[in-house]
Amino acid sequence: VLWAFCMSIKDASIIDRFWGPLCAAPSLLTLWQTGIYSPEALLLVGLSVIWAVRLSYHISTKNWNSGEDERYTDDTSPRVTRVGSSPLQTLVFVFFGQATLAWIISAPVQFGQFYSTPMEIIHLRSIFKELSTLAWLGCVIWAIGFIVEMLGDWQLRLFKANPENNGKILDHGLWAWTRHPNYFGDSAVWFGLYFIALSTPLGIYSLFGPLILYYFLTRLTGKDLTERVMLAKYPAYSDYIERTSAFFPFPPRWD
Repeated sequence: VLWAFCMSIKDASIIDRFWGPLCAAPSLLTLWQTGIYSPEALLLVGLSVIWAVRLSYHISTKNWNSGEDERYTDDTSPRVTRVGSSPLQTLVFVFFGQATLAWIISAPVQFGQFYSTPMEIIHLRSIFKELSTLAWLGCVIWAIGFIVEMLGDWQLRLFKANPENNGKILDHGLWAWTRHPNYFGDSAVWFGLYFIALSTPLGIYSLFGPLILYYFLTRLTGKDLTERVMLAKYPAYSDYIERTSAFFPFPPRWD
């Protein structure tokens, strides 16, 4: 249905607004199917949904009435993602592709619920009391990723809202420490969920989820694709690349 709607208005990038919910939906479906209301399950569901709602809201409000995202139209983008591609290619490579990828990436919030121990009485104090050290570590990693992603998005939105910054590169705040605080935050969020899942019998087998997300964010549709588009629009972006960490936050290198 979403694909048909996007093809009718010639804007495949609307699927980006559903990326967060696509990743979080398996956690809710797993909870519904297993019926195991364990501390780990409730935490995995709650944190993944919080992340998904914030991301969906941010992307929707940022791109509202702004046309199709350049990553789907620019000559630096993969051919199958552009409006000019056939509807069948868009369905298979963009919509089915993202849905399948989201299902794979969400492995920690699925595996982390199987064979966990349900609580007799569900309340917030019981959830925190029964969490393991690994789960607490996962919560810390998730919180770091969530805060970095949220602050990075907020700083970029403020920067773009100022007409004086037209044609300029955001190189202060979190964006002075990493060229992609939003992608780093995404990755940290899902590695945090993996550590929470480690408290359960099958959680250890879900490592492939955050690893695949990290690969996509750093090598395929994330950092590399975004930087090709930015370099094509802003020649000065090459100087920014030289002095700023590619992914993990590090102090900037100023001459």
